[in-house]
Amino acid sequence: MDHADDVVSEAALLAALEASGGVGFWMWDIRRDEARADPVSALLFNISPARSRAGVSLAELLKAVHPDDQPHISQVILDCVRTGGSYTAEYRVCSPEGRLRWLFTRGHFYLDPDGRPTTGRGVIVEISDSKSAGAAFAERDGVTIDDALNRTADLCLSLHNTVSALGDTALVALAETLLLETGKRLAERQRAERSGALH
Repeated sequence: MDHADDVVSEAALLAALEASGGVGFWMWDIRRDEARADPVSALLFNISPARSRAGVSLAELLKAVHPDDQPHISQVILDCVRTGGSYTAEYRVCSPEGRLRWLFTRGHFYLDPDGRPTTGRGVIVEISDSKSAGAAFAERDGVTIDDALNRTADLCLSLHNTVSALGDTALVALAETLLLETGKRLAERQRAERSGALH
């Protein structure tokens, strides 16, 4: 059944990208298989913000990933889900109109004390302006993360995960702001690295 608020338009996505600086975040309750995202991330994955607030399956989100990029990206994510830990990826998503966009993602998955997967969180950056071609990639981080910015991103994801359990909406909003600002720094660095590689 189609509802007006389920429509994903290019105009809505462009407005969300402009308002967010191209940065968004997602959360996934693994046991329930319910993923939720802010409006920009939802629209990038062809999900309306209203549907995203209600929760969608990981499989539904992955439908937007370019078919050539999907197997590798899915495998790295599922490996992280099983054992916990973080990953970094660059891959393409396809809009309903067939427009390709490149995304940079940093995500982290958490386990309960018995080693069972519980939740995942991540930040997404739209990087199409700095990457129009090349190969998609996804890789797990090692046991230690030496880079300060990536370590900061992981700490922000962990903070958001912990604060969400408190149910304090003001603290959650602050954690989200910090996470999005860290995502913007990651995006700036990615763009600078790409620009440097081209010269």
